[in-house]
Amino acid sequence: MKTKQFIPLFLVVSAAMFSCSKEAKAPQDAEIPDVVVTEGNFSLTASTDAVTKTELGSDFFIYWKSGDALSVWEEGSSANNNVRFDLTATSVGERIGTFTGTLTAGSDPFKLYAVYPYKDSYASDPSALTLSLPLQVSQVSDVNGVVGASDFMFGSATFSSSDENYSMRFRYPLALLDIVVDGTGSCLSGAIAESVTITANTAFVGDANVNLTTGALEPADVDAGKQLVINFPATANMSTAQHAWVAIYPVDLTNADCCFDLKMTNGQEIKFNVNPKKAFEEQKIYTINLTNIDKHVDDRKAQPIFFDLVAANSTKGYSLNRANCYMIPEGGYYKFAAQKVDMTNVFTGSKPATDGYTAKWLWATSSEDKVDFVSLGNSGAVNFRAPANANGSTVLAVLDSDGKIVWSWHIWCKPESEMAPHHYGRNNAWLMSDINLGATSKSGTGAYGFYYQWGRKDPFPADKASCVFNSGVSISGVSSKNADVSSDAIGYTVAHPTVFLYANDYRTWISTASQADDAQSLWNSTNRNKTNYDPCPAGYCVPVQNGYAWYTVFTASAMTWQSDGVIYTDPASVSTFYPAGGYLNGGTLTDAGVTVRNWAANLSATPGATTNMHAYSLLMTPSSQNVKINEAARSAFGLPVRCMKI
Repeated sequence: MKTKQFIPLFLVVSAAMFSCSKEAKAPQDAEIPDVVVTEGNFSLTASTDAVTKTELGSDFFIYWKSGDALSVWEEGSSANNNVRFDLTATSVGERIGTFTGTLTAGSDPFKLYAVYPYKDSYASDPSALTLSLPLQVSQVSDVNGVVGASDFMFGSATFSSSDENYSMRFRYPLALLDIVVDGTGSCLSGAIAESVTITANTAFVGDANVNLTTGALEPADVDAGKQLVINFPATANMSTAQHAWVAIYPVDLTNADCCFDLKMTNGQEIKFNVNPKKAFEEQKIYTINLTNIDKHVDDRKAQPIFFDLVAANSTKGYSLNRANCYMIPEGGYYKFAAQKVDMTNVFTGSKPATDGYTAKWLWATSSEDKVDFVSLGNSGAVNFRAPANANGSTVLAVLDSDGKIVWSWHIWCKPESEMAPHHYGRNNAWLMSDINLGATSKSGTGAYGFYYQWGRKDPFPADKASCVFNSGVSISGVSSKNADVSSDAIGYTVAHPTVFLYANDYRTWISTASQADDAQSLWNSTNRNKTNYDPCPAGYCVPVQNGYAWYTVFTASAMTWQSDGVIYTDPASVSTFYPAGGYLNGGTLTDAGVTVRNWAANLSATPGATTNMHAYSLLMTPSSQNVKINEAARSAFGLPVRCMKI
């Protein structure tokens, strides 16, 4: 029997593509599988380490590269087990590769089996090879990263010693998936993708047994390989399409309960159920476009895992992790417990949704900043969606079965880092926020923030004309009302968070002396405590006066007087801007651009009558360069709040 020094092989890999909206033919007119993705579009990515060198061209054919090699077996011959054949130099970059190696056939005719790529660890028995697709990969945006790393091709043919050449067609026993994740236009467009986990009730990755003699490829363990984790790099921004190329075994996922669990670095998570209607076939390419994230959530075709703001506050170390204001750093799906600061429920019973309670948005600073997808579940959580790139606020409320507001919360779309303690008042242990509560900027009118009547938790905007209001809730916008609710003014403000109350010649919004006594504890009055009516986010409270909030360091000499406010520099040489936002009087903005005013948490005197319902405040007047750290202001006024770190 003569020695055959070379065996020319040629390889053609056909492929096809599919998407959720349409199917497209590959250039070589391969068969198009009838596949439908029921849940539609979103965007992900994946990658593996390159270990082999083949390359998939734009025409969907495999091209050989320098260094490629084959493992070759002869059927029934122990002498020719896993023989190495190397690609010839003239075949580099070609679709048809010529490989050379030394193999002495033991019979005539003889049958050969070949596998690409060559591995010296392959078994001597061609019917007992193994293949493994990783259960965890890293993103690649180029299909060649997968073809090279997850490649496995094999073929067989029977030859005679009289043949002039030896040709063998290879098959690619895997399916290639191009998973495209794109958050453009969604609430997650500014987020960074961390990972996507694909699960099914059928194995599609992991270890497999390969029998070259029959061409069969079967999972080594039918209970394993049902999950694939794709990790993203730090640059995987959801504002652009991310391609995740992965190789899987040919498997029927028609009714496999496929799920794509997308996780963001900011803690956001969305689960998509994507069920193809036909098996993924070998030697084909499939594109799964996963976009329109918000629409799929709206249509209940994708399930957001709402980010728990209360739990996040606990992680930050805030012992009082409930609040009347929640800061949202970026777009996404969020939730918080429908509870007061003291952790008491704002609803009665154990299943609020079943008992007729609902959650709705009341008003927002603009339509672009408005949160939506608001709901209340039986778990007692208020769920909502914040738009990407929002820089404003929305007020949400829980209503009872009669449509009465039982409590409301301020959702402030602003990174907490912009509010972070920046300067101090009494000393560096008493840290003050760098911006007013509700502000959208650190300069200009956006620095004014919201205005609060003393003791109330709900904000009032400087410019209500620019706000949007929910027509589905029985509120008449932001309005003013001369207080005539002598029986329960505090309860009235809770049920009417958009009504600016005043009484007794605008001195107070409390109209009886007995209620004035009750009102003393609405905000914290002696130390850095937080009450059910405190308007600040978790970790912060309305600052306390009596030498704590603005101490004697707040002097005219510490100020740089501006036309629109004051720059204060503390003894540690840290500066911050206090805008001249004025105040609300009867609901009307007054002295904007003239005075700087901020509330303290405590009353300036124990009220014996409602006429004495005055509270401490900070007052600075740029024109006269005057500073008052203990100004007694009428509690019916609306002043900005600059929160203090607890």
